[in-house]
Amino acid sequence: MKITKFGHACLLIEEADARILIDPGTYSSGFEDLMELDGILITHAHADHVSPEALADLIKANPKAVLYADEETVTELSKQDMKLIVAKDGNSFDIAGVKIDVIGSLHAIIHSSWSQSKNVGYMIAERFFYPGDALTVPKVDVEILAIPAVAPWSKISETIEYLLEVKPKFVVPVHDAILSRPSLYGQMLGSFSGQVGAEMVIPEHGVQFEL
Repeated sequence: MKITKFGHACLLIEEADARILIDPGTYSSGFEDLMELDGILITHAHADHVSPEALADLIKANPKAVLYADEETVTELSKQDMKLIVAKDGNSFDIAGVKIDVIGSLHAIIHSSWSQSKNVGYMIAERFFYPGDALTVPKVDVEILAIPAVAPWSKISETIEYLLEVKPKFVVPVHDAILSRPSLYGQMLGSFSGQVGAEMVIPEHGVQFEL
């Protein structure tokens, strides 16, 4: 599996013959000119995970790509004549022969006075799990975990406990654009990943790596 991070929460996953882009949002860059995408996955409707303008351009440049998103995002983008397929917890589908399982349904709690928005996570090829803005623990083994390193809704102790509970083989920190030194959080998580035998992989912007 080849992985390229385009800042914050946006990842290009290349598995077998499939090219799948996740969460092309406003805090990410460098994904705008991608071609030959087979699928685009959106976890939830927050702007740092989906930019309607950038998505519209991607759709034009990649007319064969199928688009999946949580129901709130689908409803919102349908107002702009964008057609996406609703992804719900428990759904399974394939993109260019690669299996995708949908896991999770709600965004992490930001504050008790705010209602929780929808959020879905995606398990790709039964290997790679991307939870979006949640700390969803899949009921299956996770080889590669894209872990939200820092967020307004999280604290590092919760993130560490999540890592220790999931027990992946590889950890890829994401959701870190609000940090002035993203690598600091990656290194902090890395000091715990060894407890579960996981290797921490801190990606450079736009540089592909393989797991």
